[in-house]
Amino acid sequence: MSLKDKFVAQIKKSFPGLNKEQLESIVADNLLSPFHVELPASVLTQAQQIVSTFFNLREKKSYQQHYQDLAALKGFKDPGNKSIMMSYDFHLDENQQLKLIEVNTNASFLALGHEMYRTMELPLPVADFTWDEIRRDILNEMTLQGKAPSSGPLKVAITDEKPSEQKLFAEFLVYNELFKSFGWDSRILDYRELFNNFDPQFIYNRYTDFFLTEDSSQVLKSKFVDGDVCLSPNPYEYLLLADKQRLIEWSQPGFFEAHGLSDSEIQTLRNAVPKSYDMSHANPEEVWSMRKNLFFKPKNAYGSKQSYKGQSISRKTFESLLSPDIIAMEYVPAPEIPFQTPDGEQKFKYDLRCYAYQGRLQLVIARIYQGQVTNLRTPYGGFACAVFK
Repeated sequence: MSLKDKFVAQIKKSFPGLNKEQLESIVADNLLSPFHVELPASVLTQAQQIVSTFFNLREKKSYQQHYQDLAALKGFKDPGNKSIMMSYDFHLDENQQLKLIEVNTNASFLALGHEMYRTMELPLPVADFTWDEIRRDILNEMTLQGKAPSSGPLKVAITDEKPSEQKLFAEFLVYNELFKSFGWDSRILDYRELFNNFDPQFIYNRYTDFFLTEDSSQVLKSKFVDGDVCLSPNPYEYLLLADKQRLIEWSQPGFFEAHGLSDSEIQTLRNAVPKSYDMSHANPEEVWSMRKNLFFKPKNAYGSKQSYKGQSISRKTFESLLSPDIIAMEYVPAPEIPFQTPDGEQKFKYDLRCYAYQGRLQLVIARIYQGQVTNLRTPYGGFACAVFK
């Protein structure tokens, strides 16, 4: 039985309601890597420390007030709740120090990642993480938003743009079955159809119009702003933690000190945050001279769209990146690891995705690949387990 077949069988074993679904046709052949990444337990401890420290920063009143006007300018305010199933993505440098790539409020693969560990029969990095924790997190989100669930089944929607056409639609199906197992009325809906003959109380949001600025997002934005639904992840959390403009501000001397973090917390974040530059304000010649140590990417895109390694960038392309939409980040190369494949020994790159709710680390996965950026096209690459010893 192939790894893909084992994975599909495991999902159907965990969620019998999916037995009739043709998961084989919607799970990519290269979704999972047959390999896993072994790391020292200190890296897991470091990830938890970084996650909890970022959440401590997010909770500081001065930090929230710092972005109050910006939130208002974008048409929303603090909804009260946070964001479920977000992630902090890292590279590991040569000193075994985690370096932040980005914060991702709409992170994929937590549910499928949980089932991947079961498929591989490997221990979860956070041993006490369970499905029931997801249930409690969602109920907590509703309480924080001020809409504690009443009696009767909780009405839940899982949303994205054309969900059934998404590469990880299988994960939406898993979440739908998981939520139904909690006794909830759960549905998978396109973000434009959320309120057609349905009145969701909680929306698990995978839609990537992060600030809900598109014309087609305005009904959802209105419901979010008015507090009619609990939206998680939501634009406010994206603003505070995941907007890449935050990386630029976090890089500035004195920023963390201004918000009352302890010396040890400041050191934790300084070690984790790569030096970053706003291309609209940076000195072009200075940045050009540093380009070989930089990585350029859009502030508001997701994944690896329009990303460039400075070492190989042309002057013409560089000139096109002198824009307020672009961030230049200190280039921390992805670590490489050799694996023995059927085609002989090959080197693969990997990054680490660390899922969290509030300040608690919940799951860690690796993404194994070859090439410039993560992808699901590398033979023997894909999502992989991380084993900490």
